[in-house]
Amino acid sequence: MTNLQHMTNLQYVGSERSLVKSILIVEDDPILGDILLEVLHSEEIYQGFLAPSGEMALSIVDTISPALFLLDYRLPGMDGLELAAQLRRREAGELKPILLMSSSLPCESSLLEDIRTLQKPFDLEKLMQLIEELLAS
Repeated sequence: MTNLQHMTNLQYVGSERSLVKSILIVEDDPILGDILLEVLHSEEIYQGFLAPSGEMALSIVDTISPALFLLDYRLPGMDGLELAAQLRRREAGELKPILLMSSSLPCESSLLEDIRTLQKPFDLEKLMQLIEELLAS
């Protein structure tokens, strides 16, 4: 596989040439982050990347182009909404889906119009359904 294929959000896997979609998880809880990565990797069509902070996530998107962003709201440094705003500015018109997870989601924000939310704690099956919906649209 070439470096260019590693850096795009669509990759081929196996002999079926199925498209693999990259998902960037930004979660500061290492246990939850590992669980989310494991669940994504159990599906052959997803490749997960994990960042423990918004700053690290911004560094990662310099080298990969995720098809979806899965963001925790409460992060060290910048919160998930601040990160979403920075990601939107970097996308330059390309509106990739963002799923914001938290036990206490903000109610009032203009940024929430373009962002799906998921209340913690959540069922992993529900998470996977949301991811599938977001990537299908």
